[in-house]
Amino acid sequence: MGEDLTLLTGANLRAAAAAYEAELVLSVPSRLHASFEAEQQALAAESSAWLRRYNQSIHQRIQGYLALGAKSDWEFPWPTVAVLGLSQVLGGVSRTRLCGLAGRLARSLGGGMLERLASGIDDVLLRTNRSIFADSTPVLLLGLRCHQLRKEGLTELAQALLNGPTPLLMDEECRALARGLYEGLAIPRDAERFAALTRLTLRQFHREQSIFSHHIGTALSGRAAPALKLLLRFSEISAPQVEHGPGGRRLVFKPFPLPADFQLEDHVARVELFGRAFVHSLTGCRADYETAMDYVRNHFADGPEMPGPALPADTSSSSLHAA
Repeated sequence: MGEDLTLLTGANLRAAAAAYEAELVLSVPSRLHASFEAEQQALAAESSAWLRRYNQSIHQRIQGYLALGAKSDWEFPWPTVAVLGLSQVLGGVSRTRLCGLAGRLARSLGGGMLERLASGIDDVLLRTNRSIFADSTPVLLLGLRCHQLRKEGLTELAQALLNGPTPLLMDEECRALARGLYEGLAIPRDAERFAALTRLTLRQFHREQSIFSHHIGTALSGRAAPALKLLLRFSEISAPQVEHGPGGRRLVFKPFPLPADFQLEDHVARVELFGRAFVHSLTGCRADYETAMDYVRNHFADGPEMPGPALPADTSSSSLHAA
């Protein structure tokens, strides 16, 4: 995100401010303007606190997704899917670092290409999962805040937050995802609510893969692209799967075969295949999802915590109105 933010100029900011004011007038009743802006300010502070606390390492991001899962009462499958995906990123980073060590050995014998390639893959993986957490966390917090406002009887303000100008770093897809979470959590029947939030998880997963496509596309634009593509060729991935047996359900990781012609940079194919491997495999029914949810809570809840700013306490709407 940071590199492209350097392109913003004063003229861009003036245009953005004018567009914000125009959209605010058209989409939010004037009596709600003060409350709307106070809520957006509170969301910005909360999002910043979450990102500063959790977006420091893969292990910290896993703890952050667990916290988001708990904050949503584990109704939304996305945090569980994200944790299991990140556990595989950890394995990928370890493998590329082993390649880097091999590259250092090769360099001592006269060549350093393998080390450079491993470093590039490592960077893509880390930049991607850091970007995904930074992108998805504020959206989930927005949807949950609107859900809370509705529970407090402030449905009109919740709708204003979803219909009005979005926070600076959100786009229309972010708005749609936040609205999907808000609407999904309102469904009274358990089965229908789970189905809606599973579909939303797939939509969130598609956005995640778009972020990966951006970063891998940048890496594959250089002179080392042919060699990098060869290093990124593989016939299978390790994917979570819920097994049904005499002793009940359990989550295991199994090889998930990929087509012989699969290329990691193929966005459409990757979304379809990885969606089956990491989303459909865990959300075939509510009981399967609960098995996966219990797995991540039992296996990752005691992961290492790093010091960071405390999360802000939930801010009541009355205190926001007073502000």
